[in-house]
Amino acid sequence: MSTVRAGVTVPVDPATAFRVFTDEIDAWYVRGRHSWVDPERAVGIRFQHGYLRELWSDGGHVDTGRILTWDPPHRLVWADLINPTGRMEIEVAFTEVDGGTEVTLEHRGLDTLPPDVAGRIRRGYSWNIVLGWFARRWA
Repeated sequence: MSTVRAGVTVPVDPATAFRVFTDEIDAWYVRGRHSWVDPERAVGIRFQHGYLRELWSDGGHVDTGRILTWDPPHRLVWADLINPTGRMEIEVAFTEVDGGTEVTLEHRGLDTLPPDVAGRIRRGYSWNIVLGWFARRWA
């Protein structure tokens, strides 16, 4: 399997869910050694100038994703720039459902990773954690 999916439902309309996911990512994304490329310098995360960027305390940054599709309030797709061995994409879709929005994340291209890394991602653990952080915005 080269794809993993995770999802969560939030109690807002798709436009609000998309805006909070993108414009407010730095407010809900949990900081920690496990969630940064360079935890010693990382001070924020932002979708900026066509990229998903980790911002650093020295004014620098690392681009962790390149935006391929920006279609508010329906979907967002970025190419993962961290994996040097192949191409991966992450797609986040925002679908209206009764009582809110279903947010579905699909991580594609796992077959380009070393098997042990791909296995951890396939279990969905990390993406379920990230979507849980996002959903707690309304808790």
